Amino acid sequence: MDFSSSSVFDQHRADAAEEIDLAVVYQAAANGDVNTLTAVIREDPSILESCDREGCTPLMHAVSGRQVDTVKLLLKMGANINTQDACGRTSLSLATYLGWLEGCVSLLRNGAKQNIPDKNGRLPLHAATAEPDVRLLSLLLQQSNLSEINHQDNEGMTSLHWAAFHNRPQHTQTLLHKGADPTLVDKDFKTALHWAVQPWYNSCLWNLEHCIAAGIYRVSCQVAK
Repeated sequence: MDFSSSSVFDQHRADAAEEIDLAVVYQAAANGDVNTLTAVIREDPSILESCDREGCTPLMHAVSGRQVDTVKLLLKMGANINTQDACGRTSLSLATYLGWLEGCVSLLRNGAKQNIPDKNGRLPLHAATAEPDVRLLSLLLQQSNLSEINHQDNEGMTSLHWAAFHNRPQHTQTLLHKGADPTLVDKDFKTALHWAVQPWYNSCLWNLEHCIAAGIYRVSCQVAK
């Protein structure tokens, strides 16, 4: 093995060039520069899964830049759609946190999984409750099962808890209709109703009270039988 100064210098120069190339790749993905991306990735396909310091791949940068055509291109070229960044977020999670409906549609159509929690234990469903437009939550619910709907994050909060926390009455109603359990408690022993009765959060209150009352009525009817 050659440890001469010239070989070390050449290796250092190659490493520096690689770093510059990756920075260009991430910027191209975020800006939707498909020509640059195509040329670089064809030369070195491993760049598809290269990660920056935050663990973000070119696909994640395309999502962050809301570049739907670039997202489609990277997926077509073989990008792993379910890779997680340093915070455990997938591309679908990032798109959901951004409230990017078009991006979520594209990712779901290409096989993005909804049941991968980030390091806070949160699924895309949790993130969707922060978005004012209920269509994003409704989209995710189309392919969600009850275990995902009632999944509790590291704080014990379900998507219903977060919908009440964000004061989203449409979201709470939609979740309840899909089977969200209003009796689950978080780590502070609070149900979604506890969050809904906060002085500054009251729009969700009727939905939750009505659902809980209906549940009690059904149980009492079954006991009477």
